[in-house]
Amino acid sequence: MKQPPYILVVNGTKVRRPVFVLGAPHSGVGLLARALGRAPGLLLGSGHAAVMNAVYTVARRPSVAEERVSGTAALLRDAFAESWQLTPGNCERCPDARRPARETAAPCPHAAGVTAYGDASPDLLYTAPVLSAAFGDAAFVQIIRDGRDVVADMLDDERETAWFRPGGMSLDGELPHPFFGVETEEERDRHPSLSEAAKCAMRWRGAVRLSARLRSELGSDRLMTLRYEDLGGREVETAEQLLAFTGIRVSAVELVEAGAAPPGAHRTRLTPEQRADVHAVARTELSRLGYTERSAGAPR
Repeated sequence: MKQPPYILVVNGTKVRRPVFVLGAPHSGVGLLARALGRAPGLLLGSGHAAVMNAVYTVARRPSVAEERVSGTAALLRDAFAESWQLTPGNCERCPDARRPARETAAPCPHAAGVTAYGDASPDLLYTAPVLSAAFGDAAFVQIIRDGRDVVADMLDDERETAWFRPGGMSLDGELPHPFFGVETEEERDRHPSLSEAAKCAMRWRGAVRLSARLRSELGSDRLMTLRYEDLGGREVETAEQLLAFTGIRVSAVELVEAGAAPPGAHRTRLTPEQRADVHAVARTELSRLGYTERSAGAPR
């Protein structure tokens, strides 16, 4: 017998069709989060401690999600319920936001204006299969960006490159490992000797492969895919697409990313050696997604 959908109640109301924004690091998740986060009626979380703990629990051990689907789904639901709880102790619009949480457990007055929920936390993509099980009516918006531009941004982000250093997430015992994009024992053995550009490219490759699997598993009523390079100049059309898919009214102005590196900036930001490393790792995915190759080579 088919189980009824799980009903989550937050701030005294049922959570219906939550919106989750997914993508590889530096692929445009932050831009979409900013735009959606300012939409009326939507409470969009990002980076809440409980959510990030759950995300990295799954990211560190992907097998946990497959072996304990119901338990991992419950873990994620509990984390989001905590992050979405709006009280005078955590509401930025409440004057007494610094009061102890134990004194302000009831929803604050602003909670009444929340009609939809969502999240755009970093690395949320790696929990997507479990999220789909946890929230059977969830809407997923994923964004894809040229892997070469992604790598250029990742190399300038100490938080991202820190994952490759001793003490970061371990590759031991887990294959495939989508977080690092490692799928075979040979790739796992070679990973420590790769350049940082190659490791970043492998992470991007793993993310877009996971995105491709989601497209094959979820229907168009649950998954919408955007291309970062298509947003510039088409903000109005994108806002209309988001409204039609999520029911959330997004301002086209919020989709304008001032000061961002233009598409193709990797040509001046990456060295020839780094570009060769990226192409050697992710040549197939770059080609499949329509990102033209200009160089090739083997990862260092």
